[in-house]
Amino acid sequence: MRDFHLLSIFLLILLIFGKTESSELSRCCSGGARHFQQTATCSAIRSEGSSMLCVRTASICCLRSLMDASCDAGATMGKNEQTCPTNINVLGGGLKKECCDCCLLAQELVRRNEPCLPPNGFSAVCLRSFNRCCQSDIEITPAVIVQQKQPTAGRDSKDGSLLRIGDRCLSNPCDHLCTDSGGENVECSCRDGFDLGADGTSCIDIDECSRKAFPCRAQTICINTKGSFICRPFRTANRHKNANRTTSARSSKLVQPPDRSRTEPRTEPRTENEKRQQQPLTYAPPQPLQAKGARTQVDQQGHSLRPGPKGRCPKGYELRQQLCFDIDECILLLDGCLEGQRCLNVPGSYKCIRTLSCGTGYVMDSETEQCTDVDECNLGSHDCGSLYQCRNTQGSYRCVAKKCADGELQNPVTGECTSIHCPTGYYPKEGRCNDIDECVKGNPCLANEDCVNTPGAYRCQQRGNPCTFGYQVNPNSGFCEDVDECLSPNSCGGMECTNLPGSFRCKCPQGYEFDEKTKRCEDIDECIRFSGHVCDVLATCSNTIGSFLCTCKTGFELALDGRKCVDIDECSRNIARCAQKCVNIPGSYQCICDRGYALGPDGVTCEDIDECSLWSGTDLGNELCMGECINTPGAYTCKCPPGYRIQPDGRTCVDIDECAQGECQGSDRVCVNTLGHFKCHRIECPSNYVHDIHITWQFIGLPKNVPLTLHRPSVTLFTIKGPATAESHVQFELVMKRASPEEMGVIPAIRANFLLQKGNEPNTAVVAMRDSLDGPQLIELELILRLTRNGHFAGKYLANLVIHISPHEKRKNHFFHSIHKRF
Repeated sequence: MRDFHLLSIFLLILLIFGKTESSELSRCCSGGARHFQQTATCSAIRSEGSSMLCVRTASICCLRSLMDASCDAGATMGKNEQTCPTNINVLGGGLKKECCDCCLLAQELVRRNEPCLPPNGFSAVCLRSFNRCCQSDIEITPAVIVQQKQPTAGRDSKDGSLLRIGDRCLSNPCDHLCTDSGGENVECSCRDGFDLGADGTSCIDIDECSRKAFPCRAQTICINTKGSFICRPFRTANRHKNANRTTSARSSKLVQPPDRSRTEPRTEPRTENEKRQQQPLTYAPPQPLQAKGARTQVDQQGHSLRPGPKGRCPKGYELRQQLCFDIDECILLLDGCLEGQRCLNVPGSYKCIRTLSCGTGYVMDSETEQCTDVDECNLGSHDCGSLYQCRNTQGSYRCVAKKCADGELQNPVTGECTSIHCPTGYYPKEGRCNDIDECVKGNPCLANEDCVNTPGAYRCQQRGNPCTFGYQVNPNSGFCEDVDECLSPNSCGGMECTNLPGSFRCKCPQGYEFDEKTKRCEDIDECIRFSGHVCDVLATCSNTIGSFLCTCKTGFELALDGRKCVDIDECSRNIARCAQKCVNIPGSYQCICDRGYALGPDGVTCEDIDECSLWSGTDLGNELCMGECINTPGAYTCKCPPGYRIQPDGRTCVDIDECAQGECQGSDRVCVNTLGHFKCHRIECPSNYVHDIHITWQFIGLPKNVPLTLHRPSVTLFTIKGPATAESHVQFELVMKRASPEEMGVIPAIRANFLLQKGNEPNTAVVAMRDSLDGPQLIELELILRLTRNGHFAGKYLANLVIHISPHEKRKNHFFHSIHKRF
């Protein structure tokens, strides 16, 4: 009994210590996560504890927070910017790109109006990013039912060591493993042999048998099981006398129960996939073929009713139970497919389908599915220049330098071979004139003479001559005397020969020079020897045999001297294709257009400029025409508004003076011409008044919106002058009588729009307009003059100002009209 109490106390201490240790590690983990949130790094972590266990826990949780932040940043980037980072060589870069790609995949499915369902196999962070981006406005999280599960084998839900931050794994929504890292949701993962489902919680079995890498050996059948697979030898169904088993054999079904040796104990299946996976696995060979000699009648299962008498099957089939069954060469590994090809079983045979694309320089044959070489030389897709010849190779090609035949010279620019004409005594070879050794072909000298080959010729020398080359023994004196090679017609081949002591020299034609060693005239490469001084700077120099050739650049031609380049006047030679005017420039030409036209995109044609549309709505457009603007080819004309007359230039509108044409007749009527119109005014005196000299009328016509600037802040309308004597004093007063707009929307004038100022002389006043006024409208102002002499009132005068604002704006050379009439 005492031992039992001691054991209970010991277990209680272990439980308390375990819970305390778990709580301390949780604080360390929270400190690591908090360190990343504050510093955005996982270096120099300030741990909650000093033990190595706490430091390591803080480091793990800090990195977990870094990965979560990288994933959130990737999802945000894909959602907002529609692009993903290309550089993954940064901390968390790979996870950021994965979450960004998952987000873009979800958005693409939404744009296509397809179900936003992720495929199996995505990681937990990828699923979180995918579900977050499934819709643009709201965030979708996996819909899981959180419920308290029964403790699984090997794990007690009350064990504190299995709890994470927040202890949310207590209500475990995961099929296999649960991890709570402090994020929005817990993260689920699966054991080996399973993939995480699209809902982020369920685990779906991996079908290893359907993967590309066949896991079993030859002559075996792969059978998938929960979380694993088994390999069994291939064999047909055994024959049994029992009728039921015979029927089963004829149905060609080989039933194998699932192997649960590696599966976890589970309750009822959660998803439809799991339900299907728990069904018995079956292997169904292909349908049988009618044996040779059998009739064409078959039953609903494809079995022949009357097999052939010989009981033989064609190649690719095997006879079982009096029926021909197709041999699946792909499952039995009897195919001859190469690496990079996939075996496809067909009745009686198999096909090898290529899974990898052909490399560069090859193309796949659609019939044989074999990679055949592409002949770049015949197709013209090579990049060999003019000096090289294309030679096709397997998967590529080679550029081989062109070689001219003997007696031909290759053009260094075009690569063409031209014939070489060598002088007497020489033969062409490898683009050069080589000396002919006449002595080798046969001794042309006498019996007592030796043949000595010379450049372009030969000479006969007395046998046993002890003299050096170019000398011979004088039989009379016994001394060595110079040999005059010029006496031999073969020395210079018809060219001028000059004898020298022991040698000779030939006078070469222009473009050649005499070589002392070879004793022949060699071609001078003028382009190299006199570089920069042979041809014009606008030409390229090409050496030829005995001369050179200057080729001018495009737009230039060779002058008569064959060296200088002169400009080609494309305009005068009608080479240019300009629609209107052509201007020659060095090496080319420029097309220009007449006024009112613009050069088209091709640089040749001229397109009409629509001045009316181009300048419409701008200040310059308002200056084009007073009325309607009409575009014409290369120009424009104006249509004047009523009351204006068009001028000969077709653009200027001049006001018609209706008053000068006799409008508004009568002695008591005043005609006032305005811009585009006229006004008739009748002077009517008030009752008990007669026409007197003390009342005047001033009629003024103004355009609307008269421009005012800092240099001209106002427009003077009227100036009045009183007596200039010393004893006289005049007092002025300006009154707004009325403003009558003549159209809807016109802003009427007010008294503040006008100024009354003193003039430069005594007893003078000036009435000015300080603001631009809208039109059309009629404005009536009254200017009152009160005269005093020596302090006594002497009289009162009235000046009526009638202002007509036109509906049109001011044009150049158009001024307002002022009519003054006194009664």
